[in-house]
Amino acid sequence: MKRKKGRKLLAMVMAIAIVALTGCSGGDIASTKPQPIEEPAKNEIPTFNVGWSSELHTGNMHLNFLKPELFESNSVHLKPISDSQLELVKDGSVIAYVNYMYSKGAAESATLMSQGHMDIAYCSSTAMLTAYDSGVDVSILCPIQSGGVSVVAAADAPYTTFEELVQYAKKSDKPIVGGYHSAVSSPRIVLEYALKDAGLTVTEDAADYSADVLLMDLKGISNLIPSLSSGQVELWAGPVPNPQNAEAQNIGKIIATLNELPEGKWVDFPCCTMNVRNEIKDKYPEAVQAMVQVTSDVADYAQNNRKETAELMAEFIGLEKEVLMKNDTTYQTEITEHFTNGMATYHEAMSKIGKFSGRLKDKPVNEVMDAVFDFTFIEELSK
Repeated sequence: MKRKKGRKLLAMVMAIAIVALTGCSGGDIASTKPQPIEEPAKNEIPTFNVGWSSELHTGNMHLNFLKPELFESNSVHLKPISDSQLELVKDGSVIAYVNYMYSKGAAESATLMSQGHMDIAYCSSTAMLTAYDSGVDVSILCPIQSGGVSVVAAADAPYTTFEELVQYAKKSDKPIVGGYHSAVSSPRIVLEYALKDAGLTVTEDAADYSADVLLMDLKGISNLIPSLSSGQVELWAGPVPNPQNAEAQNIGKIIATLNELPEGKWVDFPCCTMNVRNEIKDKYPEAVQAMVQVTSDVADYAQNNRKETAELMAEFIGLEKEVLMKNDTTYQTEITEHFTNGMATYHEAMSKIGKFSGRLKDKPVNEVMDAVFDFTFIEELSK
């Protein structure tokens, strides 16, 4: 009798064990084994972390949140599903999800991309050149705007033009203190190169009293206006609408737009671009192509509907429409000779002032263009 009970008990234990093992075969046990990296399934819907800032170079992408009906009749468009997430829709089907990430500036975007935390960034092209140089596998896909950068001085500064600034700095017995919102931003590169091109010595060493200009990192667009009002710096170069806002508050004055800098080499100069981690474009080309289409549609709207764009963007940026209407930015995504020449000028400027120390150091511009730029997606739109 005891033997029969023992056999029954053993059978029950074995049955329970078999069921348990069957139920766990795809769970904890399987998860202890390393999983091979697989190509995405055809029906996989990726999620992209995408960054832009609250200004008028990259911030127009927020129109997809502010008034999605502007683009909803397009075969490819973004549809908001929360205050920070959108669906990327193509021909009625969701092909990707987009998580919006606010970016304080290009340096932060480049860092996040290097860590794999940001997949697509709208930011200064110079930041992506620097990122690639330091080993981050990224590509610049297309421009999103040009112009829209000004050099601003404190309202009470004893000069009103860039040329007067140069003469004042040469005669000053101590360095003029200037700033930039992002260490690898286009405005920073333009300011430093223009100052050096005018014969001034520029340093970031606060102990170097022999320099004409001391530049410091203000660590974010939001610090541009406070840095002037507090007297932390005497001048900076920044993107629209910050210069216009400085004037509106009587805190600063624009002493030069890009078009007014010496030698005319910065006229309507390209600045910000759409940029992607190479892993993302290689793995999800259809979704990246759709994002390029969306980007182009936003640029077209912003360029051709400037008053409406200013009205929509006013609350997001936190400024009056009248300030935003002073926008001197050109929005477009085509690969023009003006754009490629501008990128070549950036390469020249960054090389001369020693911004490359890795993969792009001493590289000719044609090799840089081949390595960092991928125009296949934007060119697909014109086919």
